[in-house]
Amino acid sequence: MALIPTLLALAVGVGLGLRWGGTPGNVLDWRPSLWQVGLGGVTLMVLCDVVGLHGTPAVLLRLVASGLVLAFGVANVRTGGMVLVIAGIGLNTFVTLINWGMPVSAKALVSSGAVDSAGQLTGAVLNGGRELAAGATLGFLGDVIPLPWGQVISLGDLLWLAGLALVTASVMRRYEARGRPSGGRSGTRTYGDSLSALNRGPAPRRGPGLHPSRMPGRRPGNRRP
Repeated sequence: MALIPTLLALAVGVGLGLRWGGTPGNVLDWRPSLWQVGLGGVTLMVLCDVVGLHGTPAVLLRLVASGLVLAFGVANVRTGGMVLVIAGIGLNTFVTLINWGMPVSAKALVSSGAVDSAGQLTGAVLNGGRELAAGATLGFLGDVIPLPWGQVISLGDLLWLAGLALVTASVMRRYEARGRPSGGRSGTRTYGDSLSALNRGPAPRRGPGLHPSRMPGRRPGNRRP
């Protein structure tokens, strides 16, 4: 997991959430479905990079971690931005699976400053379930985007990072897809507002309606023959 881009995405999400009327306190009130599964997936992703595994064990760990995060995303797909998280993780999982490892561009590694020249990568073994992208199937979906601090990311990474920023902003606003932010514009409602209305009973009647006592030609006490 790209730590610096992740922190930047979270910072952008907090900024957007505040700009759109959200509050940090709403994050503490968020109760997503399968949060244990999501936490487990993120933990495994971090371990995959920190421990320095490579080869089949690293690929398996990476796929399991991605599967857990995908399950969490699908369970909470109505949260604004979660679709992008699912799409990004899904792309990374797909290209990792068909190549049995995330393809990494040697040119991107040089451009990012991770290495001085492509010659330094001869015979190199990458950790975290990654491999050099020479001849990789759909290698353009791998880690081919260089970042200025010696790191490369994929198109899938860009998608889920954008999704992470939007999810953060949406949680701060208590927003769900096809819903509206609470406490915002007049007349807007959240899913929570709509569900809570179910416990209030029927709405009060307005106007005469079709009640027999209010119909023309009818008087109180009159009955049908």
